[in-house]
Amino acid sequence: MARLVVRKGELIVRLSWWEKLAARHGDIHVPLGAVEQVAADPSWWRVLRGTQGRGTWIPDVLCIGVRDVSGTKDFVALRPRSGPVICVDLHAAAAPFARVAVTDPVPDATAATIRTAAARFLRGSQGAD
Repeated sequence: MARLVVRKGELIVRLSWWEKLAARHGDIHVPLGAVEQVAADPSWWRVLRGTQGRGTWIPDVLCIGVRDVSGTKDFVALRPRSGPVICVDLHAAAAPFARVAVTDPVPDATAATIRTAAARFLRGSQGAD
């Protein structure tokens, strides 16, 4: 199952080997400075925007890959039957995607970890100026 990991100033979507095949994409790396908002959502379908792009789309089983959204792109790794979702909205100019959404077994804890890391990163980068 895909995991959101914070490491060395980046938010990483770590994909298993089969998820990389299904998504036709490798792990996603996003600078923490691009994180705009993080939310846990119990309903996987609410985070889906736009139209299906490159990836694998099996209704009610698996949604993984890139979605086309009005001139931007989202990356999703959702397993609808596996629980809630973490949705991370990003600054489009600073990241390869406008949104990243991943199914997560402990969404509130993961969201809090990402928020804390992004806030620390922002405070650290402002102190460097």
